[in-house]
Amino acid sequence: MNGTTKAERRDARIFDEFAEVTKVLMHFFPGLAEKLNSMDDPRRSSCDYTQAVLIMMVIMKNVCSIVSMRQMNEAFNEKSAIINLGFLAGCSLEEMPDWQTANNYLMQLDGSQLQSILTDMISTLIRCKTFNLYRFENKYWRVIIDGTGYAYFKERHCEHDLVVKRKDPETGKERLYFYHKVLEAKIILAPDVVISLGTEFIENESADVSKQDCEQRAAQRLLARIKGNHPRLPIVILADSLYATMPFMELCRKSGWHYIINLKSGSQKNLYEDFSLLLEKGIEGEDYVKVMKAAKENGTAYYVNNVHLITEKPEVCNILKYEYLYKEEEDGKIVEKTKKFVWVSDIELTVKNVSSFIRTARSRWDIEESFRRQKKGNFRIEHLCSKDPNGMKIHYILTQFADLIMQLAQAFSKIIAFCGQSISGLAAKIKGHFTLKSLTEEAIEYIQAKSALHYYGAIE
Repeated sequence: MNGTTKAERRDARIFDEFAEVTKVLMHFFPGLAEKLNSMDDPRRSSCDYTQAVLIMMVIMKNVCSIVSMRQMNEAFNEKSAIINLGFLAGCSLEEMPDWQTANNYLMQLDGSQLQSILTDMISTLIRCKTFNLYRFENKYWRVIIDGTGYAYFKERHCEHDLVVKRKDPETGKERLYFYHKVLEAKIILAPDVVISLGTEFIENESADVSKQDCEQRAAQRLLARIKGNHPRLPIVILADSLYATMPFMELCRKSGWHYIINLKSGSQKNLYEDFSLLLEKGIEGEDYVKVMKAAKENGTAYYVNNVHLITEKPEVCNILKYEYLYKEEEDGKIVEKTKKFVWVSDIELTVKNVSSFIRTARSRWDIEESFRRQKKGNFRIEHLCSKDPNGMKIHYILTQFADLIMQLAQAFSKIIAFCGQSISGLAAKIKGHFTLKSLTEEAIEYIQAKSALHYYGAIE
């Protein structure tokens, strides 16, 4: 973008965004349609549409930032959209499926098969070594775990609802709310490529359970599945203070992973107090160090290794505190404030790795941006595209497919990067080309051409 004029950027936008995104998709995942069709088909009668057609249609709905299935029906009711969807699904398509046909299929689909395909896609990206530069200490993949809600109801929706009692904002009286939540593990492949490594739905087995499902239980299931899918992948887990527990640290250790977890005074009281006491005494030595001008803010870092030996905890607890000054307007005046962070980790802290440790620890916030984008940005995951419990989950998983495609397109297409389009702007362009402009023979040749990986080099 630097050194280009508005006219040059405007001229660059003449290209077909749908063709460019399709090329990125088929470059990395050339057999995606075949994999979708190889899943166990839950439909028993003869079908007019392949599984790849129905799934790619919903993925494209999300890519084009279309909120509802009915809106998709209207937008995709174009001959060009039918031809383009057929190209994506690897077949000749005569008519666009109706949204109800798609939803009836998704209600029956086994989500674990879709998640397996997404796992294979992530493995492909990891194996291509393009992202190795962004690992912590040039070795460990950063994986963030956090939970979020994707649907809630004021009346019971199904037997899997999580039930929460809270005050009604209108009446002030306590009442029951019914939630559907999910625990995500997001892998950071690059600064702007944060994608789903695994999804675990937090849900009750039935309406009369004695103890509801929760994030900690879901984390055990999710991390076990990630370990099974990626047994040799070197990982550092990034998590908030909810996971500052010995059982969670033990789970990471047994999986062969490192951890960096936010630490608050209430999450590990004795650990936090012993660390604070050491700071007050100012004890110095190879396990206690004060580092000035750390990280990008040139703040101050204090770390103590092996605090667990003092507190008598069973898992390794090295603790780092980081603080820096910043200015903020308050009541019309500029005031100086202090920002503070505290993390606990099994990674040995040294003067040399403090800044990279802080940068890695703070990248946990990338998952919040990911949730914000999926909720308030393009994908609007809180809009119910299906009221069926299984259908809701499948729609959520397909949003992760679309998010992956859009992030890769922005990161790896030089021409999209040159135009500097936001995801929302890119989605609008893709929608226009997908629905109103059939792929030309020249565009198809462009997509199918064997391009060297270095062509996709927007990430520097």
